[in-house]
Amino acid sequence: MRSPLVTCGLMLPLLLMAGCGQDFDSQYAETERKVKAAEAKIDAEMAKEARREPGENIKSK
Repeated sequence: MRSPLVTCGLMLPLLLMAGCGQDFDSQYAETERKVKAAEAKIDAEMAKEARREPGENIKSK
């Protein structure tokens, strides 16, 4: 039989990790927000490129 002290010593780090980490839903929402922002940026760049006149010089970054 384990002593209560050993059990607490084993459980404490697990409880701290569970309490400090983001849950799956919040991580998913944050990732989804970042992906949508990147998609919007790419869509805007593609729309700008589509409006560009043929033969215009392409400006490099």
